[in-house]
Amino acid sequence: MAGDDTLAKALADVRQRRADLQADYERITTELNKLRSAERSLAVIVEGAAPEETGAFPGSETPNETSARPRRTTGRGSRGPRTNSAKGRLKALLEETGPQGLSHAEIEQRLPDVASNTLNTYLSMMVTGGEAVRRGDFYVAAAPASGDEAGPDDEADADEGSESGA
Repeated sequence: MAGDDTLAKALADVRQRRADLQADYERITTELNKLRSAERSLAVIVEGAAPEETGAFPGSETPNETSARPRRTTGRGSRGPRTNSAKGRLKALLEETGPQGLSHAEIEQRLPDVASNTLNTYLSMMVTGGEAVRRGDFYVAAAPASGDEAGPDDEADADEGSESGA
């Protein structure tokens, strides 16, 4: 009987340790997913990489997968944001909305792959830099100044804008 009691205690101890480790595993997995998401968002900002290149979908990459891929060698330079970057898509979205603008919640709905903090940062930078205007709770694209120079990536957008009367 003493052997059965010892085995029962050992079984209970093993089950408790397994439950504790399982809880730790779930906590660490959640934290790891948050860090991966933050890493992807920051990579888009810092490296100018498209979300597809940084593994925009959870679990789509292994920890060393992004370092194994070749990085873009061209920077944004004076041409401004690319249309496939988060900032470029945000800018295009604001330009499409016209004078009514969009609220922060509407922007988040239309750009679900961009982290909320990233949107806050871009919106703040765009308002400060004169690329966007905040009207109450709504954001609109700033009217282009007459002396703006269009870069190579922006020429097609400028042509489309002049055809549509924007």
